[in-house]
Amino acid sequence: MIDALREELLAMIAEEERLTAALERAGDLDDVDVAAAHPELRAVQARHHERLWAMLDDLETWPGRRLVGDDGAEAAWRIAQRALLDPELQRRCVEQLEVAVELGDAEPKHYAALFDRLCMAEGRDQVFGSQFVTSADGATAVPWPITDAANVDERRARVGLGPLAEHARVMRDAYARRRPVSAGP
Repeated sequence: MIDALREELLAMIAEEERLTAALERAGDLDDVDVAAAHPELRAVQARHHERLWAMLDDLETWPGRRLVGDDGAEAAWRIAQRALLDPELQRRCVEQLEVAVELGDAEPKHYAALFDRLCMAEGRDQVFGSQFVTSADGATAVPWPITDAANVDERRARVGLGPLAEHARVMRDAYARRRPVSAGP
């Protein structure tokens, strides 16, 4: 294991989380889409994405559990998952994650979520039903369109994800907690 790389990944994700929490407390941030657009957070993420690109170049593989431990691999995935403004980085990470999963060096659910995120960025239907967006009326969270939706729970189970209905309930509840309460008439 490469302890220094693990520590760097953990520090990167901790920095993003501290900044996100501070922005949320200040009322400057209320969901993931805003996080991607907030200038201060975008600058931090851009620096982290650049560093993840360099790690992938240096390692020529995904920074998986063998290299950085489970928590380091989780941090690397979270950095990639948040690379909303860098779909090329996400594409590269998906490719390397797929190989790492086959070798038992990464979580299949990490691959699934990042693959779906990339599909969404490219305007394609997702495969595993992991990505949600605000409904057209703004009232709740709904899944981004899913290819072969009738069989999504089978695909989700293969990568260690629970049923879509359960995930949808969690996402709707999270959306309701973040959504500002209207003052009414």
